[in-house]
Formats: sequence, structure tokens, C-alpha cells
Amino acid sequence: MKKLFTLTTLILFAAALVIGQTDLTDKGAYQCSHKKAHSKNHLNALKSPNTPRHTFDVLNYSLNFDLYNNFDSPYPQSYDANEVITFRVDTALNMIKLNALNSSMDIISVGMAGTDFLHTQDTLTITLDREYLPGEVVDVSIDYYHKNVEDNGVYANGGFLFTDFEPEGARKCFPCYDRPSDKATTELIAKVPSNVLLGSNGRLADSTTIADTTWFHWISRDPVPTYLVVISAKKNWNLDIVYWDRPSTPGDPMPIRFYYNDGENPSSMEQKVPLMADWYSQHYGEHPFEKDGFAALNNEFSWGGMENQTLTSLCPGCWSESLICHEFAHQWFGDAISPGTWADLWLNEGFATWSESLWWEMDGGYAAYKSDVLNNASYYMSSNPGWPVYNPEWAENTPGNNTLFNYAITYCKSSCMLHLLRYSMGDELFFQAIYDYATDTINFRYKNAVTEDFQAKLEASSGLELGWFFESWVKEPNHPIYANEYSFADLGNGTWNVNFLVNQVQANAPFFPIPIELTIFFMDGSDTVVRTMNNENQEFFWFNFNKQPVSLFFDKNNEIVIKQATLAVGIDEEHIGSQTSRLDQNYPNPADAETTISYALADDGLVSIGLYDISGKKIRDLLQTKKQKGTHALTFDVSGFPAGIYYYSMHIAGFTATKKLIVQ
Repeated sequence: MKKLFTLTTLILFAAALVIGQTDLTDKGAYQCSHKKAHSKNHLNALKSPNTPRHTFDVLNYSLNFDLYNNFDSPYPQSYDANEVITFRVDTALNMIKLNALNSSMDIISVGMAGTDFLHTQDTLTITLDREYLPGEVVDVSIDYYHKNVEDNGVYANGGFLFTDFEPEGARKCFPCYDRPSDKATTELIAKVPSNVLLGSNGRLADSTTIADTTWFHWISRDPVPTYLVVISAKKNWNLDIVYWDRPSTPGDPMPIRFYYNDGENPSSMEQKVPLMADWYSQHYGEHPFEKDGFAALNNEFSWGGMENQTLTSLCPGCWSESLICHEFAHQWFGDAISPGTWADLWLNEGFATWSESLWWEMDGGYAAYKSDVLNNASYYMSSNPGWPVYNPEWAENTPGNNTLFNYAITYCKSSCMLHLLRYSMGDELFFQAIYDYATDTINFRYKNAVTEDFQAKLEASSGLELGWFFESWVKEPNHPIYANEYSFADLGNGTWNVNFLVNQVQANAPFFPIPIELTIFFMDGSDTVVRTMNNENQEFFWFNFNKQPVSLFFDKNNEIVIKQATLAVGIDEEHIGSQTSRLDQNYPNPADAETTISYALADDGLVSIGLYDISGKKIRDLLQTKKQKGTHALTFDVSGFPAGIYYYSMHIAGFTATKKLIVQ
């Protein structure tokens, strides 16, 4: 029977449901989502540890485009082009298949190692001059003509020519293996009128002007996924260049190029972007490329931005701080580390959206960061379409853009996943793990990552096991709905028990484990926060105090930002009678000096707590004595221990538990 202590039921809805939403047009993530969701580029269509392999690996695209006639009326989309693809063979082959949309281009001839070709619909099949074995490097040349068609990949109008490819539109501009897993260096030589400025990936190797003609020569020494290859050009464009001082190369600053239209003023962003470079480099490692830039386009690029590697495209006049900091963060997440598959896009957009929140934290502190996170959570909670941030089917079958770039899931919920990791891991472990991930040049930086890689890197860096988080929060849809209960019990002699029952009642998703925080207020005016890991549904917790509790709040600071919750006073007697001993996680963890272990005993008895190294050898007996039923704490010094992972284990009759301790 349920014992009721009060008739009042406290309803605690997640603050995400009640916080007033900001104007979404001011959100960089929303502008990015809106632009990509309305893109017309959807086509069903040495690497990082779990990045998908292919029969060949493209090493370099060398492109030579004659764009001279595209900048004057009637602004044709047609141009002549030559391409040399250099690839390494992974599986013995005598032909290769590339993506090349035949409604956008006519293939004229192939050469070098290519002897013949067949071009049908989306596929260009090139016959090679012999069978090539794994490890061999092959060059194939392709002469082709881009047709005068509006294909929503190449745009020419009003003195502009630009490209826009995400997710699979590069095949409209040049033959390629058009999947995000295959990154390659690029070289572009483009012929344009002398009054045209043209930007692209990487560095400007040179530009040569003869009479009324200029040849721009851009080289990206860093591999680029095809969807991030870019050409942005305009007649009589404005260009400002500011320089960011790299910490690693004083005296050799990085240029940041700002292309803008008449009547626009990017000066405020010219001042802010170097500060963003400082801030993001502090958290994610130094800016990964040799240049960066932003290009304001025309009304055909009508919304938001696109994070092309080292040259972001912007809608005209869109020099907003939120949009710029979102797209700039993509240079680390999406560009330097690209998704292994489209199922992993949440890592791109989640990081860029979360980085907006982190940017506001620089000046506004945690409160400004949290406010932005809660706005993202609010949008997700009100617009959730009911699918997870990671959907394995997308790895093989790219969904439509309205699904792939859904703002509620791919942007808002994905960014909340990073906040929940920060909350669960703690700032020190989380930020170190993110830094280690973003700077790992062996496995990830300048390569790709899939979700399993990201999880493994966080675990390796932090020493924590995070499968519980990824299997539930990342790979399952929806969110927890709590109907929690609590009660206070006067045990006499000035001691009290606080009883708490976790109860998730959602019918559209499994259980979501997460650390929970209970804030308890006492009669003497004091309060305490109890943090414990909630590993299963209907989990019962009890805490013993030598003072009278008067109120309790679940997740008072709303760190579990995507949830619904009610809290009722009163717990079934059967739960109260099922009290068991408990071993909590030490705090702080990691520790470099003192750390404290909290534990609860269901009965009086002899309790022992031992400390062990990673091989299982006991290092020290921390406690071996009789203790009374209740909650206890043990503080000890680890400053003399070598840095690394340790374990502590508690044993009392009928109960044994072990936790991990990290010493730094």
C-alpha cells in the first residue's frame, strides 16, 4: 500500500518545455538546417578505424575549368572542364565507377590509365588499361562538358558562379566518388574574366592575369570530402583579408578571407572570427587548415550557410554572429573530422550547434551556455518527429534532405547529446576527451569518424565506459518521461532517511540511464546535492541524514535537458522495505589530491573497501570496520599515486560492488 505523506504532487516539467524560444532566424544552427533541408542535392546514393572501405581510395582531384563566359548575361551554367583523378587501388580491379550525373554533364573522352567509358544516369564506368593490384596508384583523365542546365549544384546568375553540394551534389559538377567517407586533396585551376574574384578550398597557390583573363590556382593539401569542395566567384566582388596568429607558428599568421557584396559590412565578424579561432582552438586544438574564409553569395543561396572546407558560403548579408560561429565550428567537426557515413551526420551538426552554446559561454559564462542549450532542447521537445540522432539505415541509404537535416533531431537533439555527455562525464574529463578526439591526427583529424569511433575515443581518453549512453540516448528515439516518487522517514534519535524511487514511464522508447542529482533542503536551512548513477528503471535509492529534510527536488538545475518529469510525495512500502547497500562514484573523479567515496549500508555489519590497480592487485585497504546502517563517506588522499585507472571495491555480507577511480 502506498503511504502518502502529503496530498501535494509536485509537477516538475523540464525547463526545456517552458523556456521561451528565441527567434529561430537568429540561430546559426536553424539557418544552416533550413538551407540544407531545402537543398536540391539529395541523390540516393588511409581511413579512420570504422570508416567504410571501397574498392579504391581517391587521393586527389585535379580540376581545370574554363569559366570565362559564365559571368555575363545570359549567365550560362555550361563550361568546358578537364579532370585528373588519382586513386589508390584497394581491391584488384580493371575498371572504376564514379558518380557523374548525365543530366548535368557530357563525358567527351578519358585518358591516361582510362581507355574507354560508359556513362549512364548517375554512373560513369571507366575501363582501365589493365588490371591494377592493391596498393598501386593510378591516374585517369576525363574531358567533359557541363551542360547549360540548372542542376542545383552549379549556379550561375547575375555575375556570380558558385557551387553547393551537400549531401551528394558534387557529381553534378565533376566526376567523383561522391560519398563522405572518401576524402581527397584537391587542385583547381579556373579561367575567369580579370574582374572576377574566385575562391576555393585550401590556399591560393597563385593567380595569373593576362589582359582580360585571370587564372586562379587553388590547392588543398588537406583531404576534402566531395560535398565540401567549393567554387565561389563573382564579378567586382569585395575582399577583405584579416590574419589570425597561430599559437604554433608565431610570425606566420593564417589568412581569413571575407568576400562580400556591395552594401554589406562584415567588419564586426572580421573582429569576432579571430576570437572564435582562439576559443575553439583552446577547446578543439588549433585551427586545422592553412586558411579560412567566408563568401556572401546571391539570392540563389537564399538561407543560412554551408561549411565548405576553408571557405564557408553565406546567404547575402548574412554576417550574423550565431551563423558564423556555427559554420566556423564545422571546420573542426565536419571538415577536419568528416562523417564516415550520413548516419553520423549528428556529429557534424550536433557539434556545430553545441559550439554555438559554447561560444556564448566565453563571455556569458555557464548561464549563457545553458540558456542556449535549453533553447535547443525546447525546440526538440516541441517538434520531435520520433527518430534517433543515429539511424544506421542512413549509412547505406541517404534519406531525403528534410529528414537528414531535420532541425529538431540533427541539430537540436544532437547538440543536447553533447551537453548530456558533458553533464555525465564532468567538465574535466569531457573537455579533455573532446580535445583528444579533435586533435587525433592518427585516426580522425583530416580523416573520418563514425559514431562507434567517437564513443571509443571518449572512452579511451576518459577511462569511462559509455556504452550505456550511446546505446540509449544516441541510438534510441525520444526521451525519458519520469514519474518519480520520494518520501522522508523519521528513524528517531535525530536521524532521517530520504527515500527516492526513479520511475520512467515512456512507452515509445526504452529506459534511459543517466546520473541523477537530488537537491535536499533541511529544517536548519542547509541543503545538499546528492548525485548517483541511475542504471535501471524502478531503481530505489535511500540516504541517511542526521537532520530533518523538508523538501526535495529532482534535477533542480535541469541538466537532463530533454525529459518530462513529475515528482510525487509517497512511495510504496514494498520499495522502502527493499533497501539495499550501495556504493557511489567517488568525487571528484578524476582526482589529483583528496577524493571522497560515499556508500550506504542496508544493515549494521563489517564493511571493507579496498583499492586495486588495473591488473587487479590490491594496493591498499581503505576501510575495514563495523559500521551502522545508513549513509557514510570515506575521504582519502591519492596525490602520491601514479596517474592512471584504479578500482575500489566494497564488500559487506551479501553485497559487493566495484567502481572505477581515475588519478591524474
